[in-house]
Order: sequence, then C-alpha cells, then structure tokens
Amino acid sequence: MQASENLIECSLLPDKGWAGLFKERKLRMDGNILMTGAGSGIGRDTAFELARRGHRVIASTRNNERALQLKRAVEAAGLEITVQKLDILQPEDRDAALEWDIDVLVNNAGVGQSGPLAEIPLERVRDNFETNVFATLALTQAVVKQMLRKGCGRIIIVGSLAGRVYVPYIGAYCMTKFALEAEARALRYELKRHNIKVSIIEPGPYGTGFNEQVAQTKYEWFDDNSLLACDVEIIKEQERKLFAGQRSNESIVKQIVNSVESVHPKFRYVAPLKYKILVQLGVLFGR
Repeated sequence: MQASENLIECSLLPDKGWAGLFKERKLRMDGNILMTGAGSGIGRDTAFELARRGHRVIASTRNNERALQLKRAVEAAGLEITVQKLDILQPEDRDAALEWDIDVLVNNAGVGQSGPLAEIPLERVRDNFETNVFATLALTQAVVKQMLRKGCGRIIIVGSLAGRVYVPYIGAYCMTKFALEAEARALRYELKRHNIKVSIIEPGPYGTGFNEQVAQTKYEWFDDNSLLACDVEIIKEQERKLFAGQRSNESIVKQIVNSVESVHPKFRYVAPLKYKILVQLGVLFGR
C-alpha cells in the first residue's frame, strides 16, 4: 500500500523548550489507523476514504456477522483494508486490538437510546453510557499506553452536535455525547505535552439510518400506559424534524479525514456547516 504524505512521524529529538515535548514534522503516514464502528454509515465511509488516500486502515465492527459483511464490501470496492471484529465492550476484544500497534484511534462506535428522560428505564441509560463513554474510554486508555511508549499518537472521538445542544426525547443519548465532550477536552489537555493529539468530531444529522434506529428504541418500552403517553404526537413531530434535516455523509467524512491528516489538528471538527452555525448560536444564547 502506498503511504500518504500527510501526517506525522514521531521524533524523539529533544525540544529546546519544556522537557518531555517532542518535535513534529510533516513526513508520512504509514502507521495503523483503527476505526471502530466501521460496519456502516459514517464509520465505513470514512474507513473507505482513508484507504483510498493511501492510509493503512483497520476497520472494526462489533460482531463476526457484520465483520463478514464489511469484508465483502471492502473487496467489492477493491480496497486494502484490514477488517477486525471488535466489540469495545469486551476486554478481550480491546486487548486483541492492541496487536495492531495503533498510531491513530478513531472512536466511532456508539449506540443510542431515546424516549422521555423522565421515565426512560435506567438500565437503558446505563447501557448507553457503557458503550459510548466507558468502553470508549477503556479502549482509549489501552491505546494511549502504546502511544506514550512511542512518543506520539492521535485520538479522535466521534461525538455529536447533540453533545452541545440538547435534542428533545433523545436525552439519554445526548447525555453520553456531552460526556464525550468532557472526555475529549480532558484528554487533549492531559496528553498534549506527550505529543498525543486529541480531537472531537461533531456530526449533525446524517442519513445513515442511525437516527431512525435510535428513535425506534423508545417504542420497546414507551406505550399508551407511559407517564407521558399524552405527548406522543409531539414526540413524533420531533422525529420528523430530525429526519427531514439529514444529509449525505461526504461533509463529515471530509472533517474526519482532515482530523487524521492535519499536522496541527483542531480540537473540534463540525459538519454540516448549517448546523455548526445553528449550534454556535444556540450555545451563545443559552439554548
């Protein structure tokens, strides 16, 4: 596989400034990029685009069936991508992933729960946090150990604009994405002096099918006997608004690729532009 000339190479040459800092040079990217949650949607499209650009990609998904489907899609696209079964909830899977000696980790795996927060079963909220927050952090902690030994690396966390501005009736999911915002900020500050770059990606609504799956989860428990059953038409209207604004994946894939390839990556990458502006206004005016 031909390497791209876009990212960084670790340099252990001592900097003339603070001890422990490392110089960064724009040389090449022939290291390993691990993309979690690459079985479909944004994750798969990004893995494919990175491979097209000459990167060495390990694309992972949560079970063997989805891994087989992904492998077939890779072969059909004529790309060189290593496909790995990786359920980030399973310690043995996280340990197995370390065999790849990861240089760039893209934390894209995630799930979502929906429904009125006032009555959503707490086990569903806990499950949402287990995948989106705790398992993401567990994999990141494991990979950071490798990066510290090498003196460099890159951590990319796929959050959401729903982690900055609340979206009605997907409160449990929003809570996990707000937590990822804090996680990314803390990691970026704590790891910057070790030449490990951390960025967060914040997609708006994209037509991957994920939003529809999240919306459907509430109907597994929310019914005519629920506390807020009288609000069902309001809930469905919120769903229609969310689905109507969905875009194709190109703009967010571009942002993730930029976060991988930039020598000096920003902390935050957001798309689509329209929603970036709307969220900034919402935060400004206290929405």
